[in-house]
Amino acid sequence: MKLSLLSLFVLSPIAFGLGLAMFAGTSAGQIVPAAGREPSAAQTSATPKDRTKLKDWKTADEFDFDWQGSGAPAHFKIEQSQDEQLGRLTIRTNGQPDFVLDNDDVWDEFRNDFTPEEKFLSRNKNLGPSKYAYILSPSTSGKLRPLVFLVTPQYGSDPGTLFVLGLDSSNRPSVLLKTTFHIIEFSDLDGDGVAEIAGQPCFSQGWGHDFLTYDPFHVYQLATTPQPEFKLALPLTEKYNREHYYGWAGPECSEDLAIVLHPPGGGKPVIVKSAEAKKMFTKKK
Repeated sequence: MKLSLLSLFVLSPIAFGLGLAMFAGTSAGQIVPAAGREPSAAQTSATPKDRTKLKDWKTADEFDFDWQGSGAPAHFKIEQSQDEQLGRLTIRTNGQPDFVLDNDDVWDEFRNDFTPEEKFLSRNKNLGPSKYAYILSPSTSGKLRPLVFLVTPQYGSDPGTLFVLGLDSSNRPSVLLKTTFHIIEFSDLDGDGVAEIAGQPCFSQGWGHDFLTYDPFHVYQLATTPQPEFKLALPLTEKYNREHYYGWAGPECSEDLAIVLHPPGGGKPVIVKSAEAKKMFTKKK
């Protein structure tokens, strides 16, 4: 995990065991657009107008994987431009035009996205041979083809960008999700037979009297129409936070809200406005 030194320390609640079940959950169903903090400047750098003129493209990884299940493996080529800090993925499949995914950042080895305490890699075995592309099946029934996960490096208090690729109705590669995100779980959370993606769109920052900024988990659910893509599922997100976080105050990451880990007088952590959190520990004269 690549974190720069900050005046504030950064915490990953699940990675360090900071999750408390506080309330009863709700049922899933509604899907809403994703919300969260803006990506860092390093994640939104401008793309050169003509990438073909870059002279330092180097192959970081190259492998074959029978993604379509046809017996004719697709060929994956992952490239990096260190001078421009850019990445590119090319997928070549027999009888189809090349699929090219341009990345405005470099690719990171997937394992680098996790601390030793996190169990994602041990709980989810990579179906492919790549260090950069992590390939997982979204269903135990085998009815859905595997998904390909790729990440960019983390910057400061921001997770890197998570890319999730799947196959569309024509068996062509398609980007199902691209968002600033640290994945912590890939499992069927609502019992529909298809795995959801749970994780952090932003990392909590510690300050004051054992305060944390409010940075809830997000849960992405696979939608099939009008085209396959992962979207933020609000009911599942709320349920997941009530079970694994400190409660629920909406899907937005916010420095205006604080988690008070040790309220005066004891009791469970509470979510309050940051100004109110400070007042809790203000001595009365």
